[in-house]
Amino acid sequence: MLGPMSKPMPGLHLQQRTDLTMTADLRQAIEMLALSGPEVTDLVAREVADNPCLEYEDNAEAAHTGMAETQASSAADTVEWDAAWDNWAIRGEGEGGPAGEEGGGSWNADEEGFSWENRATQSQSLPEFLNKQFEEVVESPKLRMVARFLIDAIDDAGYLRADMAAVAAQLRVPEDLVDDARAIIQTLEPVGIGAQSLAECLRLQLHARGQLEGVCETCLNHLDKVAARDWKSLAKLATAAGFATDEEEVRLAVAEIQKCNPKPAAELAARGIGGGRIDAVTPDLLVTRTAEGGWEVSLNAAAFPRLLTIPPLSPAGAAARQDDTKKYLNERFGRAKWLHNALEQRARTTLAIGRAILVAQPTFFEAGIEFLQPLTLRDVAEKVGVHESTASRVVSGKFMATPWGVVPLRQFFASGVASTGGQVGVSSTSVQSMIAKLVKGEDPRKPLSDEQIVTKLKGEGVDIARRTVAKYRGILNIPGTSDRRVRA
Repeated sequence: MLGPMSKPMPGLHLQQRTDLTMTADLRQAIEMLALSGPEVTDLVAREVADNPCLEYEDNAEAAHTGMAETQASSAADTVEWDAAWDNWAIRGEGEGGPAGEEGGGSWNADEEGFSWENRATQSQSLPEFLNKQFEEVVESPKLRMVARFLIDAIDDAGYLRADMAAVAAQLRVPEDLVDDARAIIQTLEPVGIGAQSLAECLRLQLHARGQLEGVCETCLNHLDKVAARDWKSLAKLATAAGFATDEEEVRLAVAEIQKCNPKPAAELAARGIGGGRIDAVTPDLLVTRTAEGGWEVSLNAAAFPRLLTIPPLSPAGAAARQDDTKKYLNERFGRAKWLHNALEQRARTTLAIGRAILVAQPTFFEAGIEFLQPLTLRDVAEKVGVHESTASRVVSGKFMATPWGVVPLRQFFASGVASTGGQVGVSSTSVQSMIAKLVKGEDPRKPLSDEQIVTKLKGEGVDIARRTVAKYRGILNIPGTSDRRVRA
């Protein structure tokens, strides 16, 4: 009999429980969801270069080697892989999951530091700066599309040296439309942006200052003589062109020209705009109009490389069948099958989420950003049948080409603002766009106060607090009433 101070005897106890375990390969596949298109392209290029059992699908030689054997040998593996993937994609990893994303919880576009508008204002590139200005004055989708192409071609100094006829042919639009877009770009800040030559850049700046008179025009047409300080020849040329002048007036004209900035984009660096060039964004999804007048979404092949797996005992690998080589090839073949399955799952999940966005945001594709509807990741995840953390990874760093430009998938997820009827019917992004329009159309001598903006928004069916207006003004970099007032 055990005494009062006796300890229980140690023993073995059996306990049964169910638990999920994640393999290293599955973990890497889930992490691949969050990679952008260029990152996946680089990863695949490295794998193809290192793995003799991998080949790009569009390679004609690989397309005829061992395909039937590949499909037969990997069918069971693919089914097992899909089951494991679905298990994790639907359940998610939960708090502190193995894929390294905290919480796997909901992402709110209105949370501090996470909204796409907030990120855009923190570090703005030259194309972003110019596109924002262009879209404030132009509503035509065609002009906006052409302008985006031209703006992307502007170099770090601010020059647009592309051939307009070639651009028109590449975009399949009339050359007049390209010229119209270029002319509007040249009205944007900084003055002189979008010029095709130094003379045109200086001419735009002099015109904006009201100083483009005959002598200056002559100097701009003969910048080689200005560089040589040949005032006498310039005076003769100006006189011959009908602008009687002397060398002193030529010197004064050159002095005005020297006040211009030969690199208009360079001055933006002090304002935190531009600096280095950014790589062009490759959209992961393409949205196009159907013949019936609707919309459809498809994968961009440039962002989703397709691969073939070549079995080690196929004719392609028949030359080397020694034991050591066979072991190496079998290991490489396993890696090839894993990468192939991971890429296929990434493509399918991305396309499914793209289709869910298309269904949830029809008014955006028809009318633009002002008509974004409130949408959360949880809503889309439920429609697709995946966990919210899986949807979050898919959305991360990916872009969609729309009629309104290439936009990040994050842009489609915005919190809702209540309407005057008490229902959530307007996204925060749409409200910010409405505020920007109200401020743009105000009388600069009597700018709208936050209370007046609240009243006007209520008149349009948007119920919003004054402090929220102030918050959105901050996100949009719109100063307060007193700072916007222009005093005569």
